[in-house]
Parts: sequence; structure tokens; C-alpha cells
Amino acid sequence: MRLLRIKKESATDMLENEHITLDRNWCREQSDRLASWEILRRHVLHESGVAMTNGDLCDTIGVSSTYTIRLLKSIQKRLAEENAE
Repeated sequence: MRLLRIKKESATDMLENEHITLDRNWCREQSDRLASWEILRRHVLHESGVAMTNGDLCDTIGVSSTYTIRLLKSIQKRLAEENAE
């Protein structure tokens, strides 16, 4: 059996090599947090009354334009499961 060696990198190693926000895996893991941050930022800056399009939000947090649709379907599914209990 052949063992694979995996090199562990710390966050600082990643930053030295490339900016962390360019890492697709990191962005996928953080997309909910990034969306929440953008919504909070707009609220704090009193910009919540200004409409933000789906494209603007997705572009700001660096995700596909289908992200919000998938997010809403995920929330809908979780709510349906909770109501079924």
C-alpha cells in the first residue's frame, strides 16, 4: 500500500504564496460568512435601503450568480424539515 504525504500549510504560508481570497476552496467554505458580512456592512453603513441585485452580491463575495438561489433553496429545505418535526 502506498501512503500519500500531505504537506500541511499554515495560514501564514498561504498568505506568503498567494492571497487567500483567490483560493476557491476557501471561498466556498466562507461564502455564507462573506454574504452575511456584506449584509451586515450594508446595514451598519445605512445602505440597507438601497437595493442590491443578485449579481452585485454574488460579484462582491466572489461566487456564481446561482449562489443565492442555492442558498435560498437550502434555507427552504431546512425550514421544511423543522416544520415537519
